[in-house]
Amino acid sequence: MLVAFMFTDLAFLPESLHMTYIESRITMQFPVCFLLLAATFLPNFAKHYQAALSASMLSIIFINYWLIIQCWEQAGVVFSYEGTVMYSLFSMFVFRMSFKFAMVFSAATLLGFVVMVLMYPMYGDYTGINVGFVLMSLFIGLLGTYRIESGIRKLTQLNDKLTTLSETDPLTSLLNRRTYEARFSKQFKLAQRGQSTLCVFVIDLDYFKDFNDGYGHVRGDKIIQQQASNLSAIFKRETDIVARYGGEEFIVVTTNVTESQCHDFANQLLAQWQQLAIPHGKGRAGSWVTCSIGFYWAQMNPRITKESIVKLADQALYEAKEKGRNCFVQYCEK
Repeated sequence: MLVAFMFTDLAFLPESLHMTYIESRITMQFPVCFLLLAATFLPNFAKHYQAALSASMLSIIFINYWLIIQCWEQAGVVFSYEGTVMYSLFSMFVFRMSFKFAMVFSAATLLGFVVMVLMYPMYGDYTGINVGFVLMSLFIGLLGTYRIESGIRKLTQLNDKLTTLSETDPLTSLLNRRTYEARFSKQFKLAQRGQSTLCVFVIDLDYFKDFNDGYGHVRGDKIIQQQASNLSAIFKRETDIVARYGGEEFIVVTTNVTESQCHDFANQLLAQWQQLAIPHGKGRAGSWVTCSIGFYWAQMNPRITKESIVKLADQALYEAKEKGRNCFVQYCEK
């Protein structure tokens, strides 16, 4: 942009001002641009981008003010100030200056212009009109920046909501099965790479169909939501994967835990239902709502696969049901 302006400006400026003009561009404005460009290669530049952009563009604009003053003092030439507007709009819309920084940037740009025209009345009777033009241009730029930023914020919020809806089970707000599969794959690879421990729990509500048929789907849904709440209260780490596996069945993946901790988790899950003491008594069930748990704990090694761990945890759940339900079983190699 600066190079394009140079050829046009030099064609209209008298030769006596060429060196001053070239000095302002080559020795002042270009170095600012190159410093900003060089800064983009720094590791943490993204965190300071807005501040660096604002400072750089303000420097270029005030160098432009200096050039306008030099042209007036040296040759009585009224140099165009429209470049100030172009730089400002370019910063806001092309370089995506944030609204917060744009407000400070616009105030400094306008203040500098007002001070310049008051000290050097080069625009004569048109001073007020020119100040108004710069003011309105900056205002339009600010308005546009605000509208764009507001639109992007709303779009981001909608995308976040859509992502949440696509990743979670609508009834329990836990991860759905598709998201669980994706996250488990990543977690499994990390655990295998770090040779850490990994445990998979498969949890199933006991005689849930009898409860659902006997008390109705609304109460059945509440029981499923309660199971989700119980699991979320125990498995709270960011690395824990808690998902609804299907129907009344849930799955949990947790890493860097001991066998003893896994036993504690299972006992806590059973104790939660005992404390809630929600009546059941339908069909083959006992007096209260309970759950059965199967889990498989392993020290990761290259021979273990994701599928085998889930299969063995599911087998342990089957054994827990065979033992009479309302208990947990850890799969152990025979």
